[in-house]
Amino acid sequence: MTLYSFFTRCCIIFFCTVTLAYANNASQNINNLASHSVWKQLLHTEQTAVTLNHNNSNFYLAENGFEDPLSELEATIRAFSQTPKRQCQFPARKRFIEKHIPSISFPDVACPKYQEYLNTFSTHSASLIFASGYLGNPASMFGHVFLKFNGESADGLLDNTFSYGAKVPDNENKLVYITKGILGGYQGKFSNQQYHHHHLTYSETELRDMWEYKLALSQHDIQFLLAHLWELENATMTYYFFEQNCAYQLAKLLSLVFDEPLIAPNKVWVMPFDLVVMMQRHQSSRPMFNEVIYHGSRQQTLYDRWQQLTDKEQQTLLQILKSEPEDTQAKLAALGGASAIRVIDTLYDYFAFIEQKEDDLTTIQQAQKRQAMIKRFAMAPVKPNWKSVDRRPPHEAQDTTRIGLGLYDTPSGDVAGELNFRANYYDLLTLNAGRIPYSELTTFNLRLRYLEGEGLAVKEFTPVRIINLNTSESGLPLDSNWAWKLAFGYREQANNCTHCGAGYIDSFIGKSWAFHHNLVGYAALSTSITSSNLNGGFIAVGSEVGGVAHVTSEIAMSLAVGQQWFVNQPSKDQHYLSITARYSINQRWDVRANIDNKHGTDFGLLISHYY
Repeated sequence: MTLYSFFTRCCIIFFCTVTLAYANNASQNINNLASHSVWKQLLHTEQTAVTLNHNNSNFYLAENGFEDPLSELEATIRAFSQTPKRQCQFPARKRFIEKHIPSISFPDVACPKYQEYLNTFSTHSASLIFASGYLGNPASMFGHVFLKFNGESADGLLDNTFSYGAKVPDNENKLVYITKGILGGYQGKFSNQQYHHHHLTYSETELRDMWEYKLALSQHDIQFLLAHLWELENATMTYYFFEQNCAYQLAKLLSLVFDEPLIAPNKVWVMPFDLVVMMQRHQSSRPMFNEVIYHGSRQQTLYDRWQQLTDKEQQTLLQILKSEPEDTQAKLAALGGASAIRVIDTLYDYFAFIEQKEDDLTTIQQAQKRQAMIKRFAMAPVKPNWKSVDRRPPHEAQDTTRIGLGLYDTPSGDVAGELNFRANYYDLLTLNAGRIPYSELTTFNLRLRYLEGEGLAVKEFTPVRIINLNTSESGLPLDSNWAWKLAFGYREQANNCTHCGAGYIDSFIGKSWAFHHNLVGYAALSTSITSSNLNGGFIAVGSEVGGVAHVTSEIAMSLAVGQQWFVNQPSKDQHYLSITARYSINQRWDVRANIDNKHGTDFGLLISHYY
């Protein structure tokens, strides 16, 4: 063997060994990468499979890609190499693979549509927007979250947003809507709109407050989010109202860049509120947001400004609303310049609020508004010094799920133990930052009571209880809505009996009044329907009065007193009284004392944990 032949063979052996080692190393890298949490999230493997709305492409490149992340990764690498245009469809996958396996090199390819998309989303930061609940729509009761990509405009109205929601046919029956939404009867998708659409819907039309969480993301993180949202542009996933909803999808999306779990543990449901709470809990170890900005609804802006007016200014505004339009400027002229401007600005907010609430302004209101604007344009362009109102952000409220243990002194004189569980969301006494003031939205509330000699009994099971006192904070004309309640489920009919449960429906409609910013009272006509007539009838009607007082941030109280007569036996009636006091220990714990009188009196003490 010549020296040349020997050298050639050694080179071939060395080259094959290096190649084999490189191939083994690359194979090992691919195997490791396939189990990476971010790769699995890009494939949405923990939820229903992603489908695309057109037939010329597919979200999964391997036949079993949804179930096998390794096969999907291998198929993606092959596709990017053999069909370079595939890189344009999956830019987030490409970024991920190139970051973790830098030795892989894909062919260069131009993606003009994707580049146009990125140019549209020219952004310097991103925000998560939390919108408070809206009791006028079942899908909006628990609030909503969406992403906003912040551009250079001062007001942000032209910024682009991404929001996830169900694709619901127009004029869908609400009962059908609720049923299909819970059972997965709709497909959901991400939609892109400019921020002014959300501002009009939430702040102006539905009068919902919004909180903007400025996310602590780098430009690389933002581009990665945008890349995956591009991949989902034409994609749909099965929508589940209580689980795979807007909060779930955004939690999964943000986990791509934060690398922290953002879905609340130990729950089978996901609420928008849970997402902002989970972000707060990771703040100390991994900052997730830099600041929180409050965006008050049109109604709340009116209230804030009305309460900052002096007594004289408030009286002038009321006089203008009660007078003929031609008297408007004269009444404003009686005030000083700065004072008149404050009244005009508040009038403008009032008319904008009424225009949304009543669908339009009357001819007189339009003339009053026009006269006020004419006066304003004739004055110096001075901006009033309105004070910003400090409001607690949503993540400082109590968690949505509650479990409690209590002791009750029953009418028989015996002491009963009670287990109380509420799936979500909040009640009249909950620390409810970011939720509708003086309202309750309780779902799946269960009370199990044990009394020696009687055993275990279901004291109450209420799937849904909604109360909205609709309290006006201004007292201005037309700033008023009906107070109302709707609750249904199963409960014991009286406190002096055990195992005497019946199905029930409770409701009331009436009016409420704000006696102070933290004290509200109401009076209403009430009805109760039961499936048993233990106390005299199936249907009872009457009246109820009550109130809610937030004495301090830790102490709150509620009162409800009512009397009803049975429709089929008017000679028989029933009365009830409920007083509850809550002391908040912290965000996770509170203690409640309760007096409940309905055919016997219960005295109880309950300690609750929120999670």
